[in-house]
Amino acid sequence: INHAMMEEAPIDIKRRRIAAADGSPRCIRCLTDLPSGILAHAASFLAEPSKALFAVALDGNSAVSTNERSSAIVGNQWSILDFGGIEKELAVKLNDDDIEKVLLCIDAVNRVKRLKLTNCVNITGVGLEPLRGSLIIEQIDLSLVGEHQRPNISPEPQISWSHVLPILDSIIEREGCSLMHLQFPSVWCEEPSAESEFHAFILRYNQMRRNLEEISCLECNQNRPGGIHDVESNPDYGTHLHTCYGCMKHYCYRCIINGERRSMISDCHTCDRDYCIDCTKMHTCLSCNGRNCNDCYEYECHICNEKICSECVEKGDGCYQCEDCDKVFCDQCEETGMSHCLVCNDRCCDDCRLQKFRQRERDCAECIRLIAPLLVGESLARKQLHEENEQLKVKNEELMRELKSRN
Repeated sequence: INHAMMEEAPIDIKRRRIAAADGSPRCIRCLTDLPSGILAHAASFLAEPSKALFAVALDGNSAVSTNERSSAIVGNQWSILDFGGIEKELAVKLNDDDIEKVLLCIDAVNRVKRLKLTNCVNITGVGLEPLRGSLIIEQIDLSLVGEHQRPNISPEPQISWSHVLPILDSIIEREGCSLMHLQFPSVWCEEPSAESEFHAFILRYNQMRRNLEEISCLECNQNRPGGIHDVESNPDYGTHLHTCYGCMKHYCYRCIINGERRSMISDCHTCDRDYCIDCTKMHTCLSCNGRNCNDCYEYECHICNEKICSECVEKGDGCYQCEDCDKVFCDQCEETGMSHCLVCNDRCCDDCRLQKFRQRERDCAECIRLIAPLLVGESLARKQLHEENEQLKVKNEELMRELKSRN
């Protein structure tokens, strides 16, 4: 019995021991007991924001000084902090306290050049306080959505300019300010007012940009106004002028070189960002002729494969969407591939209508009338396929006879 009890030692006795700094064994009871090198190696497999969150979590669970451990985990390469690098399910749960701790942990005021608060819809903006007075930050994306995503968020996010603008003011009022691009939450730009604090900040920001050296187009070398659209009646109010979101280089929207017009930069109607031709390709929507990033398109015509923007699909402008399979068909193709029963109000594509007919999900007389030409067309296609198959058989037999004769 004593032998068996010795084999089944308590868990504490079984715990792996490592050598402490003085050479004596140390029991590992939790993560904070591990050496900084081991924690740093484990963190190297994490996305950048996850590293900082990992370090913050360890700091919160230990009373021991964590400066050395946190530094080992997060490192010092933080020119870009994009919360789009973590799962959306986690990002939406982060609050201002979490964001503030992350920014402090990585010394963001002295290291981060680009901050993107992707999916951080639960913040008010108070947590950005550690960025106050930063001289290094160049871009702050407050839209709370990722690249090539529509900026409309429902329900309306909690981020407030009353919390954020004082922090931004502390950045732009410093001599040597590096900030050159701001992406605001769409809700801030929806109802422009010359009396608002937001509009007053835009004017202060634009004045700061004018006090710096003038920007010029890298293609045609013409001077261009920098800053943010500040005319309330302009549909682009609150967005940056002549600046690519991706590389932050400056271009004209319509360069004239050797008498020819050339668009080096375009504004995307879907994500409300400007991109130069080197950072992303643009495509014109078949229905509204609006320019959109290729990566912003979710739909294309099932027949002609032309791209159609999400807004046109939702409004049904120049296109139709099957209510069953979500395929989209433009109204410019000769065969629309869609039909609408005016009796039962069923709007679906031909494939889905035939499938429902075969599964006897529709007994509407009008639906059956719509199906009749589809059945005829299917029968003709089957007949044509059979004839082509027979012709191939004949050719195959002729080739086989020819080969035998040669042998």
